Amino acid sequence: MITANKRLVNQYKAMYQQINQITPQVYAGIALALHRKHGWGYNRINDLFVESQNIWQECVDSGLDMIKMCEEETGIEVLRRTTERM
Repeated sequence: MITANKRLVNQYKAMYQQINQITPQVYAGIALALHRKHGWGYNRINDLFVESQNIWQECVDSGLDMIKMCEEETGIEVLRRTTERM
C-alpha cells in the first residue's frame, strides 16, 4: 500500500513539473520563432512578452476568455480539435 501511494505521489510530482514547464516552453518557442524568422532581438521580444502578460492579467481581472478574445480580435484559433491540422 505504501509503495503504491509513493508511486502515485511521484506521478503527481512529475505531472506538476511538466505542467509548470508548459508556459515557459510556449514562450521560448515564440521567442525563437520571432528571432529566427523576423530577426527580433531581446528588447522587442521582451516588450511583446510584457504586453502579453498585461493582456493575460486583463483577462484574469475581467473574467474574459483569452482564447475566445484571440479568435475574435485576430481570427486565430489557438485551441483546435486534435484531429484538425494547421
